[in-house]
Amino acid sequence: MIVSTSLIRRRGDVSLPAFREHWLDPHGPLTAKLPGTRKYDQNHVVPDAQGTNSVARRMRIDGFPMLTFDNPESRRAAHHSEEMAACNKDSLLFIGAVSRVISDVGDAREPAGAGAAIKQILLVLQMVEYVDLPAVVDGLDGIVGAINHRILEQGAAPNSAVPFIGVEVAALAEVWTRDERAVAANADRLQREAPEIATFAVYVHSFL
Repeated sequence: MIVSTSLIRRRGDVSLPAFREHWLDPHGPLTAKLPGTRKYDQNHVVPDAQGTNSVARRMRIDGFPMLTFDNPESRRAAHHSEEMAACNKDSLLFIGAVSRVISDVGDAREPAGAGAAIKQILLVLQMVEYVDLPAVVDGLDGIVGAINHRILEQGAAPNSAVPFIGVEVAALAEVWTRDERAVAANADRLQREAPEIATFAVYVHSFL
């Protein structure tokens, strides 16, 4: 499966509550109309949560929309569709900057019972020293599921007038953790062993 993940930052004149409200509706239903989309989640960053660290907060990412497609051809068709043109127009009303990451996750899917777990998105930026993110994830406590993304391409959102956020990603993973105690233990461990990893606690809204 091919996943299109955007790193989005709200416009400077839009409050966080207003950003979240607009992203959910009308933008969410607009995006859910993209042809060929198999799954569409909005991952809303919770900046003051235990699972969001200082590296992540400095990046000022407010959310990660993730769209899943069967293959690269379906993804490209969706990103050049009339429906995407409508999304790009609406994005200007609340998004200040964006970067898009296209990845392959094979047949990986979120774990059963993910709704009861705490989801985090982990990023390693290209500018830092190499980090074996899958190996790091394997060593964390209380993990009930993880998806490691193989990055295929990234950059500015095509055909969008929203400015490029200027972030390039070397590694990306989705992680589901059993409880807050495990999240806290992992935060301490990551701070000691891999402080360059940005960890984002997110609240997920699923549209498809």
